[in-house]
Amino acid sequence: MYPVFALASFVILLLVTVPIAMSLGLAAFVPGWLGAPINPSQVIRTITTSIDSFPLLAVPLFMVAGDIMTTGGLARRLFSFADALLGRMNGGLAVSTVVACMLFGAISGSSPATVAAIGAMAIPLLTKNGYDKRFSTVLVTTAGTLGVIVPPSIPMIIYGMAANVSVSQLFMAGIFPALTIGTLLSGYAFWYGTKHKDKITTTAGQVSIGRAFRESFWALMAPVVVLGGIYSGTFTPTEAAAIAVAYSTIVSIFIFREMTFVQLFNTIGKTTLIIAPILVITATGAALGRVFNLLRVPSMIGEMINGVVSEPLMLLLLINLMLLVVGMFLETLSAIIVLTPILLPILAPYGIDPLHFGLIMTTNLAIGFVTPPIGANIFVATGLTKVSVVDICKGLPIPLTLLLIGLALITYVPGLSLWLVGVMN
Repeated sequence: MYPVFALASFVILLLVTVPIAMSLGLAAFVPGWLGAPINPSQVIRTITTSIDSFPLLAVPLFMVAGDIMTTGGLARRLFSFADALLGRMNGGLAVSTVVACMLFGAISGSSPATVAAIGAMAIPLLTKNGYDKRFSTVLVTTAGTLGVIVPPSIPMIIYGMAANVSVSQLFMAGIFPALTIGTLLSGYAFWYGTKHKDKITTTAGQVSIGRAFRESFWALMAPVVVLGGIYSGTFTPTEAAAIAVAYSTIVSIFIFREMTFVQLFNTIGKTTLIIAPILVITATGAALGRVFNLLRVPSMIGEMINGVVSEPLMLLLLINLMLLVVGMFLETLSAIIVLTPILLPILAPYGIDPLHFGLIMTTNLAIGFVTPPIGANIFVATGLTKVSVVDICKGLPIPLTLLLIGLALITYVPGLSLWLVGVMN
C-alpha cells in the first residue's frame, strides 16, 4: 500500500496547486514517513546525485541555444529558406511551417519553444496569405511536437539518463520517427492548401531558392554541425549543446548582427528562470522513481500484467493508452523520470528494445503537449494569436489523428527507430 499512498499524496498535492517539483519530492518521503524501510537520507541523496550529471547539462544548454536562435535571427532564416524551397506547391507556406518546426527542433529540443519561435513568424504570414487563423494556429501547435521528436530532444536526454541508454543512439533512432510525423503533418498542410487554393495566395517567387540559401546558410549549418558532430562521434550530446550555444551566439552577434551582448545577457537570464524549475523537477522526480523501485513497484506491476497480457503487441497498446493519459495531466520530464524505471523492467521479458521504447514514450508525451488540460503548446499558441483554447481544440481532431497514426507506426514498426542505429553500429 505504500506506493498507493505515495501516488495518492502526489495527486492530492497537485490538485491543491502545490508546484510539481515539491509534489514529487514530498510524495517520495511519504512511504518512509508511514513506516516503509526507506531512509529519508536515500531520498535526499537521490535528489542530490540525480542532477550531478554531465548528460543532464545538455538540457539547459540546448534551451539557451534555442532562445539565442530566436532572438538572433536564425529561426527566422530557417523559416524563410523552407518557404523559398516549398512555397510553390499547394499549401506550400503551411508545409514550410512544418519543415521549419523540424529544423528549429533540431537545435532547441523543446516543443513549446518551437511553437513560440516558429509560430511568431509563421502564423501572421499564413493568415496574411489567406489561411484560416484557426488552421494556422492548430498547425503550428501540432507541428511544435516535432521539437521533441526531432533529435536533439530534451525528453530523449532525460529518458537516456533514466533508462541508462546512449543518448547519441536515441538521437539516431529519432530521425525516421520524426520524418514520419513530419510527413504526415506536411500531407495535412498540402491537403488544406489544395482544398482552399482559391483563397490562398502564395509567397513563392518573392525570394529565389539560391538567395534564400545564401541568406540562411549559417542558420542551416547549425543543425548540421550539432547533429553531424554527435553522429560522427566527434563530440557527446552535452558537448554538442555547448557548441550549439557558442555557434548560435557567434552567428547572431558577429555574422547576422541581430543580437547585442546586452540582449544575449537578457536571453540567458530569461532562460535560466525557465531552466531552474525543470532541473528541480528532474531531481525530485528521480527520487520518487527511486522510491518506487525500492518498493518493488515494477515487479508488482509486471506480475499483474503478465497475468492478463501475453502478447507484446497488446502490452504496447495498453502502455500507449496509459502514456497518452499521463501526457494529458503530467509534465513531460517528470513523467519520464518516474515511469521509465517502472515500465522498462516490465517490457524486458517481451524483448522490446529500450531505444525503441524511448521513441514510443517520447512520442506519446509529445502528443501530451497538444492535448488538454495541460497542453503546453495550446497555451503558447493561444498567447501568440489570441485564438481561444476552445477554438484550438475544435481544430485538433485531424492533426491529432495524424499524430496518433504516427505513434502507431513508431510503436508497431520497430525498424523506424532501430534500423538506422543498427546500420551505423
